[in-house]
Amino acid sequence: MRWYAEVHATVQRVLPTLRATQAANLALLVSAILARRTLSLSGLARAYPTATVRRRARPKHDLLHRVKRLWRFVGNVRLDALALQAAFIPHAVAALGRPRRLGLAVDWTMFDTRLVDGTRRRYQVLRVAVPRCGRALPLLQVAYDRDALPADQGQSQLEEAALLAVLRALPPGVVPVVLADRGFARAPFLAWLQRHGAGFVVRVTRGTCLTEADGTRWKLGQRDPAPGRLSWHPGVRYGLYHGRPRDVTINVAQCWRLPRHQARDPRHHPPAAPWYLATDLTCPAQAAAWYRQRGWIEQSFKDSTSRFGLAKTQIACPQRLSRLLAALTLALAWLALLALPTTRLLPPAWPAHAAAWGRPSITTLALALLDERHALPCPFT
Repeated sequence: MRWYAEVHATVQRVLPTLRATQAANLALLVSAILARRTLSLSGLARAYPTATVRRRARPKHDLLHRVKRLWRFVGNVRLDALALQAAFIPHAVAALGRPRRLGLAVDWTMFDTRLVDGTRRRYQVLRVAVPRCGRALPLLQVAYDRDALPADQGQSQLEEAALLAVLRALPPGVVPVVLADRGFARAPFLAWLQRHGAGFVVRVTRGTCLTEADGTRWKLGQRDPAPGRLSWHPGVRYGLYHGRPRDVTINVAQCWRLPRHQARDPRHHPPAAPWYLATDLTCPAQAAAWYRQRGWIEQSFKDSTSRFGLAKTQIACPQRLSRLLAALTLALAWLALLALPTTRLLPPAWPAHAAAWGRPSITTLALALLDERHALPCPFT
């Protein structure tokens, strides 16, 4: 199988305590995802190798046995999808050059899938990823059944558990900056980030009550800047609890402008309303620049659904789906690291060679490089 040797060597180096059969099956699954570009179990099983010497030239149930091998791996309860992905995080960050500040875009995606028996399963997937070059390099993905969340945990606890696994796996000296949309604009979540020493830029909703140091209260939307401007409100208390200001002190940036490169492009129109950004950064322009990168995770979700068929996965168990997504995380991280200019693994002038029109994404460049070459260097250090 193409790329199996490189992937297997990486898995053995990063996860030396993994059993030999588990490491081999994980490498086979990642290689099959890269080769078939699907998350359908039968499609992935078709990429699995077969024995060179057979008792029968054409065995009747050859594909069935390969599907069963894949099914046993994703159903292995001894494999913790969260821990498996966390083990690769230090190596992925090292391949990025150990940046002093590392953006962590966090978001949910939801999809419905139709199972073999005709029933519908409603899934939601939490992803934590590093924005890079218009896409987001995934570090962690976990799936949950929307209709049957864990009884002992709410959605906020699930988010904090996933983020905590990422924060603990980051190399020393790397300061995370969590980038999140309005669905995460909760005072307890902001306080949790402050307690764990994580920077953040979180978009908050219009109408949120803020309290100045002198006790003055006002709501977002009452002091909007003029179009094309930024406004800055440092050291305000966020939200109310039973009519009293919460003990969560943040800075608020109100951004109503496009970046310079987009403002010069007639295809980009000014936003209809300003962004309200809660942050612990000390500069409103930096907060706005960080938050613009959060949207790149949406493009990465589209890659998972359009290129790899995430919504067509016929798996009824969220734990099995999480193990499959762990392999997808490694495959997508492999692709992103292959195409990023900082890793210098992409041949010169390859974007012009791989682009049919316009500017290709790093995923397109990496997939074109995989189609062109049989052996590639490992992007993980």
